[in-house]
Amino acid sequence: MNGRFIKPMRDIGSALFEVQKPARYVGGECGAASPIEEEDARLRIALCFPDLYEIGMSNNALRIIYSWLNEKKDQIVCERVFAPAPDFEQLLIRKKIPLYTLESGIPLSDTDILAFTVGYELLATNMLAVMERGGIPFETMRRGDRDPIVMAGGPAVTNPLPFAHFLDAVWIGEAEAGFMDLMVQMAELKSRGADRREKLTLLAGHPSVWISPSVEERLKLPHKKRIVRAIFQDFYKTEYGNTFPYPVLNPVHSHGSVEIMRGCPNGCRFCHAGYFYRPQRSKLPEIIRKEVEDLVVRKGYREITLSSLSSGDYPGIVELFEELNAAWAKYKVSFQLPSLKVDSFTMPLLEEISEVRKSGLTFAVETPLESWQCAINKRVPFEKIATILHEARERGFKSAKFYFMVGLPLPERGMQEADAIVEYIERIAQVERISIHVNVGTFIPKPHTPFEREAQLSEEEGLACIQHIRRSLKYRKNVEVSYHPPFLSVLEGIISRGDESVGEIISEAYLKGARLDAWDEHIDRDLWRRVLDDYNKRRGEGAWQSFLAQREEDALLPWREISLNVSTGWLKKEKQKAQKNALTSTCNENCTERCGVCGSQAAVVSNSILYKNTVCEGGSVLGRCEAVSELEQVKLIAVWSKRNAAVLYPLHDVARSFSRAFQVCGFHVAFTRGFNPQPRMELSPPLALGVEGKNEILLLWVDMPKDRLEELEELMLKNQGRILSSLNENLPDGLRIENLRMSAHSDDKKRTIGALFRAAAWRYVFASEESYTKAVNILADHHSDDFVLTKTDAHVREIGLIEIFSGASKKTQSFYKILKDHLSAEDHFVAERLECYGRLDNEGYVRLQDIL
Repeated sequence: MNGRFIKPMRDIGSALFEVQKPARYVGGECGAASPIEEEDARLRIALCFPDLYEIGMSNNALRIIYSWLNEKKDQIVCERVFAPAPDFEQLLIRKKIPLYTLESGIPLSDTDILAFTVGYELLATNMLAVMERGGIPFETMRRGDRDPIVMAGGPAVTNPLPFAHFLDAVWIGEAEAGFMDLMVQMAELKSRGADRREKLTLLAGHPSVWISPSVEERLKLPHKKRIVRAIFQDFYKTEYGNTFPYPVLNPVHSHGSVEIMRGCPNGCRFCHAGYFYRPQRSKLPEIIRKEVEDLVVRKGYREITLSSLSSGDYPGIVELFEELNAAWAKYKVSFQLPSLKVDSFTMPLLEEISEVRKSGLTFAVETPLESWQCAINKRVPFEKIATILHEARERGFKSAKFYFMVGLPLPERGMQEADAIVEYIERIAQVERISIHVNVGTFIPKPHTPFEREAQLSEEEGLACIQHIRRSLKYRKNVEVSYHPPFLSVLEGIISRGDESVGEIISEAYLKGARLDAWDEHIDRDLWRRVLDDYNKRRGEGAWQSFLAQREEDALLPWREISLNVSTGWLKKEKQKAQKNALTSTCNENCTERCGVCGSQAAVVSNSILYKNTVCEGGSVLGRCEAVSELEQVKLIAVWSKRNAAVLYPLHDVARSFSRAFQVCGFHVAFTRGFNPQPRMELSPPLALGVEGKNEILLLWVDMPKDRLEELEELMLKNQGRILSSLNENLPDGLRIENLRMSAHSDDKKRTIGALFRAAAWRYVFASEESYTKAVNILADHHSDDFVLTKTDAHVREIGLIEIFSGASKKTQSFYKILKDHLSAEDHFVAERLECYGRLDNEGYVRLQDIL
């Protein structure tokens, strides 16, 4: 391994500004693993969630695996990579630069293992793009001894056969239950000079690792008849330290996440995740408290999701919510429960949820009739929802979302389901005047569930049901209907239920240009339809449709060698109960309906937990939890700079980075008032992407007791260096606070950046004499009272000027924008804002930082 590491700002340079959100590709986040040198001989793992940065940085599995592997840093290097957007992929091709890891810029072909965590089936083509752009052959048969081993894990690959042409190996189950140890063994093999075959032989020997048939055949590895899901029984007593990077771009799910329960007790027959994560293991409350504190105090999160498949079923959930609200509400920290089963939704819980923020309520009803709900083993009593909506409306909630599916394995499936959903929503609309959002999807009978042999609705059938629902509810102004496109459900069904030949469909779609297929703005439906037609021409009419069709009881299933530890006999019995609309009781420690999961290696952990109420044990923000009275908002003035990768950060992400850094360093950031409080802060006018900034201004208001204001000012004077060092350690690469002080005008509401900003000094440096000459001529042609020229130096190819606001409108021409409009792409230059100026009364222009 001697490939040159990629430095995006050096190797791609100004071309980064040609792509959307270039900050996706430069790393530099707080909390990321330290970059390595090119000669580092440790095992290199590129960990990938194969979607865009904003999606991948929200993935909990990625966070856990990254954190745990980097704890083994004496032997392992684990770095992140995400799928490139099409514009960046084309840029890499044009520049002949391989896709690389974010921490060190390691070309993927120069890693030992490329490990995908796959959350949903429509990531398939992205995986191929990551491999090929990283310089790795995407077909297993084309990989040689010098190529990385390509692995995957996650709920979307429990039927690995559709990926057999691309993946060398698949981990089945939870990574904490052996994957980390396996990687340590792999590192030891590398240190001894083992070849690729020896490494794959090690993987093949693990009971939870599936090996691609082509790899087995090629390397003459022994074939395993049964691969058993790994279960991390100790989840409930394990504290997860959050050593995952804090994202520079706001991810799709920007909350901190504490997984309070793994698995689900409810046994919904349609839910693949419910079977993949069995059994239910509820985390000890004292560990939850520690993880919350770590996310708030050390990572700077103000919104925390208490996540699980059914958070309302966590034992003592109301008491837990009460305690967390009591400890953190005064610091404007709010908590969300993303998945609540209606049966577990109580009025006390509703009270707690509405304590800090009133987000909309969500009800995953799935199917409207009680008999159908019994068939899928998920009761959602209408009367309970009506009561919740009434109470929620009284507490200020204004919207509710309802999720439904069509195509469930019912005798009445299809249009009768659509009619029942319409009738149900009509009844809901009469209960309470509230905004109703309805989302409808097409049911996919997933592997390893009681419905794994059922037929799936066609695209045409699914779309007809959805359009009927939309037309029938169109007249209701307070009802909005959205849907998951049935065509995407068809693709998901093919990939989740197909055999090895589905790899042909995936690879052909990829080679024709399919990318980011889970995104409406990127998926090319016509492309996929042509690929499916081609598959049927090769394999016979109705070939791909057969993957969505009913499977006979004696038919061999593609995923038969994979065991999630749920017995096939139990799945058959559950299917029979579904046909009789019979319920199965929830999982518990005294289970009388054994599914096969619990045994010597795994068991339910729920009712044995004894809840202990210890509010604020261990401290909190600023190391204290006492209620503070007589607060006063104090204005702080920070002078900061923007360099390197930070020139790619949008303004709102810069603001978020500063707010987080101050919170982590113990400042009580003040908040705005209103429905959705935000940190009270103000920054200098935004700079365009690619523009550097010096002497930029940040105003931040903090809450302080009135009797401690002098103490704060003295503290900041005496400890300026230590405070700045601490703040800068918690900022991403390129952002740096140079100076921090209290304003002498905290009470003057007119002294804001927006009110006083009048001018700015700029410096432009050009890469060539020709570009400099063009810029000087452009400046002469655009002579304006808005520009005051301060410097032209042909020797260093530099122009200096001051841009001035014109008149009361406060509008000015931007010389940077003028240059961008008139210079060609080859005319490279660096722009830097040097200083912001204000004007007070009739005085001249003075530095803004001196009058705020």
